[in-house]
Amino acid sequence: MKYFLEKLFEHYAESNEMPGLIYSIKKRLLTIFGDIKIFKWPMFVIYHPTTFRIKGHHTREIMNILQPGDVVMRSYRDYLDGYFIPKGQSKCSHSGVYIGDNRIVHSIAEGSVIDDIIDYCRADRILVLRPASGQEWAIKHAKACADHNTEYDFNFEPGQGRYYCHEFTASCYPKLEIRPLSRKIFAVFSSPVVYLADSFYTNKNFELIYCSN
Repeated sequence: MKYFLEKLFEHYAESNEMPGLIYSIKKRLLTIFGDIKIFKWPMFVIYHPTTFRIKGHHTREIMNILQPGDVVMRSYRDYLDGYFIPKGQSKCSHSGVYIGDNRIVHSIAEGSVIDDIIDYCRADRILVLRPASGQEWAIKHAKACADHNTEYDFNFEPGQGRYYCHEFTASCYPKLEIRPLSRKIFAVFSSPVVYLADSFYTNKNFELIYCSN
């Protein structure tokens, strides 16, 4: 959805940096949209749902195998914005970097934050990828982003001093040849070329350690 709305707002832009008011509106809309869950039957909508497919035993398994520097990816079933986010082969829509002590850093609408891994795993699908190298620098960089609460990039453009979620994760491993990709939305439309979950999932420098299903 974030990629789709990006196109809707493009005609307002006068330069690479969207005017402040329009950007603020866009930020608010995308933040709200990402918390809406739709059920096909019976047809109803929930804001901030509390039930997920990842249960306690999954979380314990994940916590037992995690090592500092691991990339943890997640996705949700039936979230409204999930229909617009190109998930690709990984079937995931979000990522973060585990820094140890049951903490993970990831970039969300509120900025780069540190969360408890138990809270992060409140999802419907979890993948754990282990990078071939660079963990020490990645952890240091992730902590620095969290300390400064680096802003989320609602424009999905590089070089702005902000990070959308996969861009943040990629910034932690600059030497592992992580590439922006394009995937299909609704199996029809190509997404913009940006960092996606598949940028890590299909990268030879990351090993799949855990998959919840």
